[in-house]
Amino acid sequence: MMSRRIFYLFIFALFFPLLSHAQATRSPLGAPGPGYWQNRADYEIRASLDTALHKIIGKVIITYTNNSPYPLDYLWLQLDQNKYKADSRGALDTPAGSRHEGSITKGFEIGGVFYNGLPAVYTITDTRMQIKLKVPLAAKGNKATLTIDYSFTVPEEGADRMGRIRLKDGWVYEIAQWYPRMAVLDDVNGWNNLPYLGPGEFYCDYGNYDYTIEVPNGFIVAGSGELLNPGEVMPRSMVKKLEAARQSDTTVFILPPEEAGDAPVGSGKRGIWKFRMENARDVAWACGKGLIWDAAGAELPDGRRVLIQSFYPKESLDGWDRATEYAKASIEHYSSQWFEYPYPSLCNVAGTVGGMEYPGLHFTEYDRSGNGLWVTLDHEVAHNWFPMIVGSNERQHAWMDESFVTFMGYYAAQAFKGAAYNSYISDYKSMRQRFMKAGLGPVARPPRVIGRGFSDIVYFKPAIALLLLREYVLEPERFDYAFRQYIKSWAYKHPQPEDFFNCMENASGEELDWFWDSWFYQDEDLDQEITTASQSGDGSLLITLANKLGMPMPVVVEFTFADGAKARKKLPVDIWNQGNTYLFRYQPAKPVKLILIDPDEWLPDVERRNNRWDF
Repeated sequence: MMSRRIFYLFIFALFFPLLSHAQATRSPLGAPGPGYWQNRADYEIRASLDTALHKIIGKVIITYTNNSPYPLDYLWLQLDQNKYKADSRGALDTPAGSRHEGSITKGFEIGGVFYNGLPAVYTITDTRMQIKLKVPLAAKGNKATLTIDYSFTVPEEGADRMGRIRLKDGWVYEIAQWYPRMAVLDDVNGWNNLPYLGPGEFYCDYGNYDYTIEVPNGFIVAGSGELLNPGEVMPRSMVKKLEAARQSDTTVFILPPEEAGDAPVGSGKRGIWKFRMENARDVAWACGKGLIWDAAGAELPDGRRVLIQSFYPKESLDGWDRATEYAKASIEHYSSQWFEYPYPSLCNVAGTVGGMEYPGLHFTEYDRSGNGLWVTLDHEVAHNWFPMIVGSNERQHAWMDESFVTFMGYYAAQAFKGAAYNSYISDYKSMRQRFMKAGLGPVARPPRVIGRGFSDIVYFKPAIALLLLREYVLEPERFDYAFRQYIKSWAYKHPQPEDFFNCMENASGEELDWFWDSWFYQDEDLDQEITTASQSGDGSLLITLANKLGMPMPVVVEFTFADGAKARKKLPVDIWNQGNTYLFRYQPAKPVKLILIDPDEWLPDVERRNNRWDF
């Protein structure tokens, strides 16, 4: 099979005449190139919630900036709520009982659609809207304004991305995919207008969001970004608590359990909550009348303090009382280890959704506690780095965010001092055997075509690959420098898989084609073996090693001497360049009684009985 690097050199050779006439948009260093561009979408949204009908009624004004070098004859938007229509591709494609199944609604009900103030010509196909322009939108910074009136019924089950649930003190609404939004036009695929089916998440441009949520009096609203009018929707006593919470290292109640359900919030018959989120790719919100509200501050390395808030019903009090503590620990760890959290606040919301992330806000199931709450909440917090800060294409490359944050969570759990909590891959030594010899197929596939073993392929196998790359192949110092370089290079931009691979290779100084090929582009297994071991005339040991299956990896060889002392040699992956066997000479200082390969059991070796040789 043609290797990844040869394949891309072949493609480069084919298109070099075209590339020579324009600046490259992507650098071979794995960073944006001198000609890199991306479009921008800024949003003003006004929405109200009708609790009798469970309906959102809204208007969105989009200012779209075409930074591309191409004039555009048409624009594409995403209408994600149409996934819940009975005849949608997502509804028909999703197996019964899947977490992505969703309730049946009418989807988006679209009212007026205007382009630069005039009625637009548009076509709706499933979860997409195409606006056809009479005059092309000019390139290189020209802007257009879209105004759309819309409404939709909030599904009870929103494919585990959003929805609503009735609890003791009333409905809790978790609202996302709640406005028509621009599809991404990028330099690799052009318009990214794949339909929303459920498993493949989202891909969004960056911009600023000003949005207003109108809810019944007494409802608490949690939203992405900064609440702009706290003094208009809550009494001064609550505003003071909120201001003090940002400076507090311990969790304080803004609305304690005994007051939840009878909060003095709103601005008359209806409460109008105003939020702003800057340089973000999306926003989401949640609301309910019976929500408890607590908060604390997280301190970042640059001295800024982030307001960490949790909103949860009384049913969640036993467990969710630590949610703010958990999120604070996660934010501080990831900001120190990888890249500083950029937003002014973060909201944890308890409701019907098992776990789903948005910029500065996430949904986690209301009945979780202890390690179950920690591991999910930490995972959703980590998503603020991938794909919120580093804006990868989740609909095409789900592993580029899910496995990254799963990998990051391994170290966050170790750093958390509140308890001996685990991550999704803390037990990687047993987990890795699940996807070896399982025939699950390559990691590098769009999520819409992955069926059996979805979690192993998208979350766990590539996360363990990164763990091995850090701990076994590169070692932490080189890995961490390269990974930080990748985040810094692609913050608020749109990387592709090759950008990640190239950045890790260039910044670490290690050629890793063999690793990407084996772990991401193919479905290979590993079986390292000590085939023979004998002593030569000069007293040295001659050891024959074999790589019996397709996956190449470095080999750590441990020698145990007759007196119990031990020594190790690490052989580079290059030993397999000339074939699947390697003759290794070792000169021991004293008699050897045991040879062992992979002594720490890092590798997903499918047969460990051939990893030792006893004398």
